[in-house]
Amino acid sequence: MANPQPLLRIALSARLMHQPPHVLGFRNKVLQYLEQSAAHWVLSQGALALLVPTLFEGGPLGRADISMRDYAEAMDGLILQGGADVAPESYGGKPLQPDWAGDRVRDRYEIELVWAFIISGKPVLGICRGCQLINVALGGTLIQDIPSQRPRAFAHYDASLYDGLHHPIELVPQSGLEALYPGVTAPLVTSIHHQCVDRLGDDLSAEALSPDGVIEAIRWRGSSYVLGVQWHPEFHQDQPHLLDSTPIMSEFLQAARLRRAANTG
Repeated sequence: MANPQPLLRIALSARLMHQPPHVLGFRNKVLQYLEQSAAHWVLSQGALALLVPTLFEGGPLGRADISMRDYAEAMDGLILQGGADVAPESYGGKPLQPDWAGDRVRDRYEIELVWAFIISGKPVLGICRGCQLINVALGGTLIQDIPSQRPRAFAHYDASLYDGLHHPIELVPQSGLEALYPGVTAPLVTSIHHQCVDRLGDDLSAEALSPDGVIEAIRWRGSSYVLGVQWHPEFHQDQPHLLDSTPIMSEFLQAARLRRAANTG
């Protein structure tokens, strides 16, 4: 009997907490963490979920010792978690309000990580902020605040509802997402963002839009799998009224399997 193939190893970028509340007991330390739903979404499809820590210059770990390229070589795919705003400096802008300054440290780390996986030919999937980060990594820009810069758009964020805020999206005809969801029209998705894609990055195309014109999904037309979705598919599990998250994860993992087979064949 042939030995089973090793489980796919999926890297997840870290969320950063630069100033943890004192009650957590980590005074003057930076926390790097993984949100449970994202990990369980990967695990539910029979793959391993592993957190990738940042690498800081000047720290105890030399950049020559470990690089993001090492993670890309060791892992089979990358998922970018949601979280804090992308810093406008990361796409050549300036924050229009102090609250929209974002997390430049995390941006630099994730952009390096994205390019390490793209260069390795391994799949990348971005969730919410991760979708925006992919766009920025490929040379695109963002709308810093939908309510003030796109006042005719409907609400895409409600702090009181959080993941209870939903809206329909439209899948772009003949797109990869439409192929994943044949016959599905106006599916409902979570909406937990006040920023969004503005100018698309190089070789990116929009695959889903909200009815007010906000870009809700992007895909790279390059040589490897890169997909970003503005909603949180990991929050859709066990919620049949929301767009099924399984096809997206299945497609991503299949891309990882094909790449692993190409590397070992």
